[in-house]
Amino acid sequence: MKNISIHSLIGLTVLCMSSCTDDYTDWATPQANEQEAAITLPDFSASKVNDINLSNPGSSIKLFTLSNATLPEGYTLGNVRVELSTEKGKAGELESNTEGMIDSLTIQKLVVETYGKRPTARPFIAQVYANAIKDGQALLVNAGSFDVNFTPAAPFIDTGYYLVGDMFTIKNDKDEILVNGWSADGMVGFSHSGTDVYEDSKFSIVFTTTADNQCWKIIPKTNTEGEFWGAGVLGTVTDGDTATEGTLTTNNPRAGMITQAGMYKMTLDMMEYTYTLEELDFAPYIYEIGNNTSWSGICPLAGTNFDGKYRGFAYLNGEFKYKPNPEKDNWTGDWEKVSGDALAGTLDENGAGNIDAPEAGFYMMEVDLTAMTYKHTLISTLGVIGSATPSGWDADTDMVYNEEDGSWNLTTNLTDGEIKIRANNDWDINWGGSIAEPTFNAGNIAVTAGNYTIRFIPQCDGMNQLTLTKN
Repeated sequence: MKNISIHSLIGLTVLCMSSCTDDYTDWATPQANEQEAAITLPDFSASKVNDINLSNPGSSIKLFTLSNATLPEGYTLGNVRVELSTEKGKAGELESNTEGMIDSLTIQKLVVETYGKRPTARPFIAQVYANAIKDGQALLVNAGSFDVNFTPAAPFIDTGYYLVGDMFTIKNDKDEILVNGWSADGMVGFSHSGTDVYEDSKFSIVFTTTADNQCWKIIPKTNTEGEFWGAGVLGTVTDGDTATEGTLTTNNPRAGMITQAGMYKMTLDMMEYTYTLEELDFAPYIYEIGNNTSWSGICPLAGTNFDGKYRGFAYLNGEFKYKPNPEKDNWTGDWEKVSGDALAGTLDENGAGNIDAPEAGFYMMEVDLTAMTYKHTLISTLGVIGSATPSGWDADTDMVYNEEDGSWNLTTNLTDGEIKIRANNDWDINWGGSIAEPTFNAGNIAVTAGNYTIRFIPQCDGMNQLTLTKN
């Protein structure tokens, strides 16, 4: 770096002023040379005050001090700024003054944009520049650089949270407590995307209150590994607070209350330390749409218990996603993949994109909107089994899949007796009930003797189709 004496500075100033063109008239605006022309002044440099923790910043923070330097007559020092960089390059520039003060909110924004929100000391190289100004001309002065760490402002966010409360207490018919809903045995965990909690600070849980006026609190994961009711437990500010949204506190936390029995979704935003409660009324169906339907048709999944858990069956041969409505061009609220692969993963309304294409085949699709997860099970075979079949209950009589209409077909002799239909020669996936209403995991279906063509189109409960045509 080239050192320039006071006399040299004056010479440079004269040179710069004499090089101005005749048509230049805006003398009130300082004109800075290109940064590569920055000069140094003897004994003039910036020194770091301290590393900066932004957890409790004022409106401005003192980042550095400037050593005293005698400027040439008529010169003043101004337009002080700090260029921050990392090993990856320039991160940004901050306005300052001769006192080395920096706006704390501007620092916070730059640190978060560069490194993220996690409150960890983040290293920067701070290069300080100023202008020596006289008669509207400005010379760029290099005041040197120093290393500094900034820790962004952010609250403590644990990696997991658990809900405890009256709704999780289980009693027997003698009113004796079997599971205490206010204990580690009864607690239920919140779901999370699995990303850095400082980038996604939201946690959610779906639960059912079993009576009116049930109370709750929140236990951080750290407490479950140590003192359960120690510091860090979250609750409302006011005991018995019935608000459906509000602020969480760890300072003498009180119990929130849900006034009406029902199904609820609680969402925490731990960056803001707030909660929201939403009473749920899950729709009876959601829908798969994708390459298998040419992105126009839909395949239904049924949630017969209105608990946010859905099941359906379809032939899959490419990427796809789920949506809450059957309309072709209505994508409002559709669920996309956050993590996972073709067979299992997590969902979100603002996910990363379509679910991966699985091996082409017929699948059972399971979606849990309370946990925001999906699971797909390949069905290699579908067969009829039972006392009315040639092999009885010992073995399946396999059906043949028709990709054109999604049906499974079999022509066989039956005797008076009972049958069921099952997948993959196992009982994990099976249908029964009645010919008119074949239902997942229901009882045996009664049949009479004869030669039948059996046609089964599994879609979802309430929409499955089964016909037995006597030949």
